[in-house]
Amino acid sequence: MTALVLGPLEYIAGEWIIGDATAREGKHLRFQQQGLSHRVKGAEVQIVPWSRLMDLRLSAQAGRRGNSRALAAFTDLALALTGASRHGGAEACLAATLRKPYEDWVAHFSHPPRKYRTSEIRQAEALLEQTVECGRAAQLGEPRWMAETVGKIAGLMVGSRDMKAAIGEIVRG
Repeated sequence: MTALVLGPLEYIAGEWIIGDATAREGKHLRFQQQGLSHRVKGAEVQIVPWSRLMDLRLSAQAGRRGNSRALAAFTDLALALTGASRHGGAEACLAATLRKPYEDWVAHFSHPPRKYRTSEIRQAEALLEQTVECGRAAQLGEPRWMAETVGKIAGLMVGSRDMKAAIGEIVRG
């Protein structure tokens, strides 16, 4: 059986997860039927119902170093000394705009030891974004739908300009 992995998104023990669920001090997100479950050190911190998502954005780097909070802080300090600012490269996270009440939401996750392929990060970003955009956010909590969809996306060989549209077609079914 092939591993079900798309960048930071992977199927482990019957659940779709983003982040390192095995790290004792780690942070990760679980895609459950009732919504996104953010967990820190194994304990659920928050669950965001799928119906609250207005958008969903993924920010991750290929390797652990790009997601280091310490590296991000050092980079910010160095750039502040020159009067510049950094865009991106911070700790890996999922971010969203939520409704009822309207608010910005960010959930950080730990990077597992394995590296992500850049193309898979972009594919996972497009999957999450397109699924919420077309009003099917709750499908992200359906393991079978996710497995079928990730399988189709993993087989895509399209340029980055066409990828988002191709993934949108897959999501819309």
